[in-house]
Amino acid sequence: MEKKFKALRFVATVYKVLGIIAGVLTILGSIGFCLFSILGGSLMNSMMNGLNNYGGGSASPAGLFGGIVGGVIVGVLILLYGGIASISLYAIGEGIYLFIGIEENTRTTALLLQSQK
Repeated sequence: MEKKFKALRFVATVYKVLGIIAGVLTILGSIGFCLFSILGGSLMNSMMNGLNNYGGGSASPAGLFGGIVGGVIVGVLILLYGGIASISLYAIGEGIYLFIGIEENTRTTALLLQSQK
């Protein structure tokens, strides 16, 4: 049987590939942001400790929040948003393939019923 809707198949494949790319970038971005925040928080803590040694002020929880806690919270938010976006892109591609499959099955059934007359 002839394959129809070549452009739709291409578009569906593009959506699926974009979904996979978005998922990989989401995971890498989340991990990268967590690491960046932890290192930045550590740097902020050491700067605050340096100021404390010279009587410049007191250490604050800003280093901790900016570091581990903030990095984990924002990393999870990045994972949630990016995960929803990547799953949605992939689902759009699968939905297009679903409609193409329904059309092929309907066409096959119609041809089969016509041949039985």
